[in-house]
Amino acid sequence: MIVQKKNSPKQILRKLRSLIKPPNVMIKEISPAIKILRDVHIPTRDGSYLSANIYMPAYAGAFAAIVSLHPARKDVLCKDGYMHIQLRLARQPGQISFSNETSFEAPDPDFWAANGYAVINIDKRGFGLSPKSKEPQVYFGEEEIEDIYDAIEWAAVQPWSNGHVGLLGVSYLAINQYRVAALNPPHLKAIIPWEGVSDLYKDWFYPGGVMEVGFTPFLFSRLQTFGDGFDMGKQQRDRPTRDEWWQSFVADFEKITVPMLNCISFASQMMHTRGSQRVYERAGSAHKWLYTHRGGEWTAYYSAEVNALMLKFFDHFLKGEDNGMRQHPKVRLEIHEFGDEVKEVRYENQWPPENVVWTPFYLDGQNGILSSTPELPDATATFELANGRLQYTYIFKRDTEVVGPLKLVLYIELDGCDDANIFAGIQKFHDGKEVNFDGTYGFPNDIVTKTAQRVALRTVNETLSTPYAPEHDFAILKPLQKGEIAKMELQFEPSATYFRKGDELRLVLQGQYFISGAKINQPFTYKRNTVGTGKVHTSAQCRSELWLPIIKK
Repeated sequence: MIVQKKNSPKQILRKLRSLIKPPNVMIKEISPAIKILRDVHIPTRDGSYLSANIYMPAYAGAFAAIVSLHPARKDVLCKDGYMHIQLRLARQPGQISFSNETSFEAPDPDFWAANGYAVINIDKRGFGLSPKSKEPQVYFGEEEIEDIYDAIEWAAVQPWSNGHVGLLGVSYLAINQYRVAALNPPHLKAIIPWEGVSDLYKDWFYPGGVMEVGFTPFLFSRLQTFGDGFDMGKQQRDRPTRDEWWQSFVADFEKITVPMLNCISFASQMMHTRGSQRVYERAGSAHKWLYTHRGGEWTAYYSAEVNALMLKFFDHFLKGEDNGMRQHPKVRLEIHEFGDEVKEVRYENQWPPENVVWTPFYLDGQNGILSSTPELPDATATFELANGRLQYTYIFKRDTEVVGPLKLVLYIELDGCDDANIFAGIQKFHDGKEVNFDGTYGFPNDIVTKTAQRVALRTVNETLSTPYAPEHDFAILKPLQKGEIAKMELQFEPSATYFRKGDELRLVLQGQYFISGAKINQPFTYKRNTVGTGKVHTSAQCRSELWLPIIKK
């Protein structure tokens, strides 16, 4: 387990100062050349309305519209001494700059209006100035998706509109784009879902079938104080398997046909990472691009590089400009070797890259290593699920890039219990010291990649799976019988990491999550085991193995 180091008095004082004024966050005044329309009522199909703030150039014209809808309240802005609490609590590994009319994780209206767009920032029903529904509206539910659809079609026929509309935003503002886009509103011409889960059960509430018990109750208890929110926490507790209710939130990805610029963050693992990969791989869009990074969520989103790429994308598909976007490389690949430092940025034709070779390494339970040969002695390695771990190491014989999702096959037996949550992680060591990387919400001491899997929900959906990426239904609980050895297939979160010759890759298996420490630094945590022993079998009949995506040059 990664244990957070104790802070010195100077470090504590520095953190307290950053809470008051985060050093890497710069808020600027919005330009006076931008026209602002506040609390504009957008009619909905049921006779109600949504409250929106609209920002556009002060001069007359026909502008493409950018729409976002969320529960963070459009009028809660970084001004008059207020700053979004997330920006105060989460470490920002790079400089962030946006205007004081920017809602949380929403497009900066100063940037977009200055470039000839109308930005429409909408309060979700029951939040801010949008009226309540008869019942609390389900987050990401059918009513919310229809509201966004209606807002798109309303924006397209306004006298200031050129009839073309795009969707843009981070996290929550990305998640609800998928289902809207799958409905193909006539005037929706392009989307930019920047880091967003695409399956609530698989990516967020129960990754690997393992219940998330930190961020989820915190977020939805907080949203309850914002407005008329639905109790998603109760649904999580009452629905441990991926039933029809969970499935109702998943878009038909193949029906997404509008152009798409997507983002996979290798930092936001066990949340956005795998979900972003899924929608990019399965979306039916003929024109789609992918931006990958392992930096801060908002650092990347508001950066000059990303703004320029998003502008080029929307300028082409919402304004019709012939700017070379269709010839732009499809995948931006960012590779890290040490922490926040970027080893290399290059462009690929597809994701995962076409020159990736998934290479098997076999778990040697007798010697605790990852072997390139499958001829190994029969062995059973055990660990206590409450506080134990197993480790398997590999020393690279040459400089190697590991890029993409990893796959782990385990043959596991349980003693003292019939079910368990298994956590698997990949660590990197250079010159005998662990190398840490950026994680969710700016956590600076994350590992290379990780995953989790509940043993009783191990059934693989062969139709949706690929050789390197197993997908599970999570529909039926199948506890183990005493003495039963079960085959498990786990998909690690995708990443892109450079290992030098002599560096060590370490596979770790344990019964608890890998990150501990103050919630201020890492809010995510997962249900852990309290009893029982795990036994990992390795033999000719039970070949436990790790598949690494290695770039062949």
